[in-house]
Amino acid sequence: MVTLASALYFGYRAVISERFTKSRLLDISRKYGCTVFTLLGGMATAIYSEPTRPDDADTPFRLVISAGMPATLWETFARRFGVEILEFYGAAEGGLCINLPGKGPAGSVGRPPANLELKIFDDEGHECAPGEPGEICFRSLGKDPLAVNYLKDPAASKDKVTDGWLRMGDIGHVDAEGWLFFHHRKGSAIRRNGEFITPAVIEKLLAEHPQVQDVFVYGCPAASGAPGEKDVVAAVVPVDLAAFDPAAIFCHCRAGLEPNSVPVVLQVVESIPKTASEKPQERFLLKDLTAGVGWLARVSDHQQLQTAK
Repeated sequence: MVTLASALYFGYRAVISERFTKSRLLDISRKYGCTVFTLLGGMATAIYSEPTRPDDADTPFRLVISAGMPATLWETFARRFGVEILEFYGAAEGGLCINLPGKGPAGSVGRPPANLELKIFDDEGHECAPGEPGEICFRSLGKDPLAVNYLKDPAASKDKVTDGWLRMGDIGHVDAEGWLFFHHRKGSAIRRNGEFITPAVIEKLLAEHPQVQDVFVYGCPAASGAPGEKDVVAAVVPVDLAAFDPAAIFCHCRAGLEPNSVPVVLQVVESIPKTASEKPQERFLLKDLTAGVGWLARVSDHQQLQTAK
């Protein structure tokens, strides 16, 4: 919608593919002279996981409009492909933040426009201090308050807006200057041994491994049974399934990550299930993991590799 709406409103020329293709993206941009690319969901990690080529930055691209660029990839991605990044955050229900190139800190999804107020609230409804994570909420500063009307679901519509504040269902924080940083969807955080894990750091490291074509990191209920704790799962798409070596991947993780961030399970899949906007669909992966479907590689407490296909 970001690409299509801009093209229709401003009269821009646009190239719209039937499906996202990370391996042909740069070639398509060269063929049609594309100067701007809209990047959503897990597309950044998928593109970054492609093998590095000497001509990665030799494209007409000058700008990437991104909703979901991991902070750990931000500067490396921009340098590798020779682009600037415009990051934004929002939803169909409302709420918006924009980080124009060169304006805000890398990793921030921006600040709201003049007609919106942004605040972060904790579970008790108290405003969070700068740096303190909580739920991202927006309120209209105009004459018309924000309202949500879900089809045939008045209860959900009512719960979405509280005292004029649109509750985004996402966790984030603002810094002292009011720049918003997105953390995760509410309820999807990975806490392991009392420490919150950043999936993007793990995904970046795995995406850089030559055996990995695509990756998505999520949490599953901890084998220890500790309340609120999760084990780290890395769903990976191998470049060559027949030659894939889980032991090498675990070794790569142990060498580049803090011990708590090393995945407990590698879930080897043919593709990461994603929405039309390229957002990974965790629930399908978790369902297969729970059922023991597919190739799962685990590392025991003694660092011995155990695999099951």
